[in-house]
Amino acid sequence: MLIPKKARLDILTYLFSEGVLVVSKDPHLKKHKQIGVPNIYVMKLMQSLRSNDYVHEVFNWQWMYYSLTTPGIEYLRKVLHLPDDTVPKTLKKQAGPPPGERYGGRGRGRGRGGRYGRDEYRGPREGGSGFGGGFRGRGRGSFRGRGRGGRGGRGMGGEAASGGY
Repeated sequence: MLIPKKARLDILTYLFSEGVLVVSKDPHLKKHKQIGVPNIYVMKLMQSLRSNDYVHEVFNWQWMYYSLTTPGIEYLRKVLHLPDDTVPKTLKKQAGPPPGERYGGRGRGRGRGGRYGRDEYRGPREGGSGFGGGFRGRGRGSFRGRGRGGRGGRGMGGEAASGGY
């Protein structure tokens, strides 16, 4: 398919800058959401790049996910006239927070940082106001006589099942 040069360069530039590209499998879509060119141009250009092993394709639920391969990066550098030190975003290291400031700045782990202990979280132990010791809600009683118990004909309480409903 003949693709205008400007649209081709827009697609290749976006692909190289991001390192990945998502395309809806809808050739009638007027414009690709991120690039702004007709979706059929993006589909066909990515099909061409895939056949030359410049991108890796994953297809799922009518969406095509493309990621650049190493030969694809070299090819796009040559086509777009980019220096060798330019890399896609997927290959750049992200500057993370310093080790002491991870997880809210409280040091190691994801816990509550000493603000609350386990006992305070569960509520008071004596009395009946918390979930600790005194609470006796539904589900703590006897199961005697409930249901037929399935195979064996005995209910959960141990008595023999009566015939019929």
